[in-house]
Amino acid sequence: MKNILKIWLAAMLLWLLNASAQAQVATNWIQLEEHPPVQVRLLIPGKTNPEQRQVAALLQVKLADDWKTYWRTPGEGGVPPQLAWQADSTNITDVSWRFPVPERFDVQGIETVGYQGDINFPLQISVEDWQQPVALEGLLTLASCTNICVISDFPLALSFTPSKLNADMDGLFAYEQAQSALPHRDHPQLTVSDMVWSASQQQLAVTVTNTEQWQQPRIFVDSLREDYADLTIELLEQTQQGNELTAKFAISHWLEQPELTGETLQVTIADELIRAEMSAEAIAGSVQPSAVSTSWWMILPLALLGGLILNIMPCVLPVLGLKLQSVIVAERERNQVRRQFIASALGIITSFVILAIMLMLLKLGGHAIGWGIQFQNPYFIGGMALVIGLFALSVSGLWTIQLPQGMQQWVATRGDQSTLGHFIQGMFATLLATPCTAPFLGTAVAFALAASNLQLLLIFVALGVGMALPWLAVAVWPSVAMKLPKPGPWLKWVNRIFALLLLLTTAWLISLLSNHVSTGVFTFIVAAFVLVALLLAYRRFGQAGVIGAIAGTLLLSGVGLLISSWTSNPKQLEEHAWKQLQPSAIASAVTQGQVVFVDVTADWCVTCKANKIGVLLQEPVASALRADDMVLMQGDWTRPSDQITDYLRSYNRYGVPFNQVYGPGAPNGIALPVILTDEAVLKAIEQARQ
Repeated sequence: MKNILKIWLAAMLLWLLNASAQAQVATNWIQLEEHPPVQVRLLIPGKTNPEQRQVAALLQVKLADDWKTYWRTPGEGGVPPQLAWQADSTNITDVSWRFPVPERFDVQGIETVGYQGDINFPLQISVEDWQQPVALEGLLTLASCTNICVISDFPLALSFTPSKLNADMDGLFAYEQAQSALPHRDHPQLTVSDMVWSASQQQLAVTVTNTEQWQQPRIFVDSLREDYADLTIELLEQTQQGNELTAKFAISHWLEQPELTGETLQVTIADELIRAEMSAEAIAGSVQPSAVSTSWWMILPLALLGGLILNIMPCVLPVLGLKLQSVIVAERERNQVRRQFIASALGIITSFVILAIMLMLLKLGGHAIGWGIQFQNPYFIGGMALVIGLFALSVSGLWTIQLPQGMQQWVATRGDQSTLGHFIQGMFATLLATPCTAPFLGTAVAFALAASNLQLLLIFVALGVGMALPWLAVAVWPSVAMKLPKPGPWLKWVNRIFALLLLLTTAWLISLLSNHVSTGVFTFIVAAFVLVALLLAYRRFGQAGVIGAIAGTLLLSGVGLLISSWTSNPKQLEEHAWKQLQPSAIASAVTQGQVVFVDVTADWCVTCKANKIGVLLQEPVASALRADDMVLMQGDWTRPSDQITDYLRSYNRYGVPFNQVYGPGAPNGIALPVILTDEAVLKAIEQARQ
């Protein structure tokens, strides 16, 4: 009897002690009549830290059906949740709010970042006096969306005394479960190895290294700065290679372009067994274009436009002259015009297909590939110079191509000789166009060379179709060509102009051979070509023709020198003191506070020459490049170079021109546009110097 009494007294004592403590502290579930799919509750589970005067809390949100709410940085659309504590709140010094790792959602083509279903947000309440009551008075603003969005305000009111809180098992379980969904600060398994911000592209590239293998990672970035709370951050691409995860984001702001250089950004990552949140400082640099993405087909319009632009490049102009000349002298029969232009278009497309197949074979053999690399081959250059030179002599009337009698009969019995000629013209136009690079063409080619073989072939076909569009348009509407003027005496002068353009092209091709043959051999080739041309001129026009040809050449040379002297002075065109490109020496120069300007060029690259004469050797860029802290490195890709090819490929580039600026403010480099401008070069130098 005595023992039973003792047990009863002990139980009563425990009951009295527990009664003196507060039971579970929580608001009721709040559900607005005007928006019932969302319910909200604020819970105090009873987990406390008296030494640090902190009380754990849990904000619980229930979303019905397909309704979603948002993360602290909601993506392209949405409003982040906000919890505003009112003046009636007492005995509180701070309330911190942590977010679980979110999900990405695509709503009608707009990417948002947030949550669906039941979400628990852990809170940490810091109190001033542990023994005094705490009053919480706040307003939760929560946006919820399906195909429509609703912004609701939920009033939250709660009071408790920290020293009298008692643990609630259900509340603690929910709180610990919410804690497990939070990212861990500075996860020992992960390192942000690189974070590059390109102000010109408004893009951020983040690379995270994992000591283990990645499974199915999700990565998010955001800024905790108040003025950057409204940033729109869109994931462009996420790739993983080995233990490295790389993500590229497009970042913008509705008010102004953000500048994130030097800013500390948060990187949030979730994988199968990882929840992590790390901070890193963004450095200035260039975000390289994606090699391959799921939306690779979006590059096809760029390929079409790039191919179309090739028609106005100076490399193609002489062949276009041949085309125009052949149309003028042809009979004005609609079907014949259509047939000729279709043949030229097929020649262009066929050449691009052949180039694609050659590049695929080189890739399979492990060789370096690039746009225009055929101009690194002296046999190709010599063959093109010979063919174009013969065309020039033929158009000028100095020499007529005569087929053997048997071949003439074979051609006559098997079709129209002019159709084959127009097909070949289209092929030559393509081959001559490769050293001319346009911005859209460079992007499409770089993408294609890094893509799969099927994608490479499709993109090169799109390039060919783009270049062939003018010919195809005339084939569809032959009346355009039918409106050309009738042949007459004026046609002789047109032929001479076209012949001159072709001769200039031939001279340019022959000049490229100087990089591959000795001075004696080069002199012999030039002398032989000039001698043959003069002999043909003498045979056709006599002594007066030879004298006229020499006089015309000297006159054109004098006019060119005169125009050059008017447009620029010798000081402005003074060549820079270039050093040979040594990629390993760039980092050392940057460490010493120097700015490194890299120019990868080639003698056969027409755009490279335009950039040099029009920008790099002109003021104000010329003076900027001669500054004391500048180091100029040049890579000459005229002839094959594994070092330069590897350097280009490291930036996902496969052609020239390529210009990059490095410095203390941009150790990873800032890529310049294909066609340089004064503003782009000066801005990159200044940004790299900071």
